[in-house]
Amino acid sequence: MKILQVVLSLKCGGLEKLVIHLSEKLKERGHYVEIVCLGQKGELGEEAERKGIFVTSLNKNDGVDLKLLWRLKKIIKEKEIDLLHTHNMSPLIYGSLVARWVGIKMVNTRHGRASHKTYRFIWNLTSRVVAISDDARTELLQHNFIEENKVKVIYNAINLSDFEFIKNIQFKTQVWHDFGLQSDSLLIGIVARLSIEKDHKTLIKAFQRIAESSMDVKLLIIGDGQLKENLKSLVKKLNIENKVKFLGFRKDIPELINILDLFVLSSTMEGVSLTLLEAMAAGKPVIATNVGGNPEVVVDGDTGLLVPSGDPKKMAEAIIKILSDKELAAQMGNAGRKRVEKFFSLEKMVDKYEKIYQEVI
Repeated sequence: MKILQVVLSLKCGGLEKLVIHLSEKLKERGHYVEIVCLGQKGELGEEAERKGIFVTSLNKNDGVDLKLLWRLKKIIKEKEIDLLHTHNMSPLIYGSLVARWVGIKMVNTRHGRASHKTYRFIWNLTSRVVAISDDARTELLQHNFIEENKVKVIYNAINLSDFEFIKNIQFKTQVWHDFGLQSDSLLIGIVARLSIEKDHKTLIKAFQRIAESSMDVKLLIIGDGQLKENLKSLVKKLNIENKVKFLGFRKDIPELINILDLFVLSSTMEGVSLTLLEAMAAGKPVIATNVGGNPEVVVDGDTGLLVPSGDPKKMAEAIIKILSDKELAAQMGNAGRKRVEKFFSLEKMVDKYEKIYQEVI
């Protein structure tokens, strides 16, 4: 089968990594797979090409770009593509129109939530819509008037082999040295872009409560984004600069997660977070907000703890509960790893996508 994956770009992010992993695995199974970026390739484009996946940029202009339809049609015709798989909204809009134009099937994955009325017609041009959680499926059916049998749930997944660790003391020591950390400090971490929906403010305010206690804890904020300076100002205002470290964008995410004692995700909205899955795959206890797909990933009290979004007090209490009980932390970490192996492995995800492709062709 010849499959064209269509994304907005291959900038660094969970969606983009997932598309590359999916394409790589489909290629291993004998399918021909290319990736088309409506805009620029982004940082991960080169990584995809190193893995033998051909990546094309259509250089989309700002706003509506009708010429994009012809450029996408040309690729489909020249490569004799059998199926389009679009990811999120812009690729869905352009892809659905071109798929109808040339007469091929299209699958769309919505990586998150969408309820805008203008998308109702577009959704129904697809052969299948994939929601990444039961919560997202319910939302799609409630707000977008999609035929129920068209919407399937396939959880996001990760490559478990990236998290088969040998304890890397040297790496941990290097991180301590680079960021001026004490070797006996407990490390809390979040890996997420610095944007409003990730709600780092609540985590920082929760951490302030812990920093005021006798517990020796540091917070590592991994990721970059438009709110970086605002968050740094908040940290300074709360007088916890010596305990909070902004690491920025990093490529060594598995290694960084591996040195954490606890992973926290403070989002106000979420699909199925890949970094949450990665932390669980690394055997780390996790705390996540009780929103979106998080309750489908984290079993409260078993693999971690769920807390209300926007509640620093409840989040601080959950953090203290786990960090003050090493046995509980270890049990949660082990249970989390097993849950990811059972429900969120890359092979299982690819099996389900492959089945959908075969159904619609």
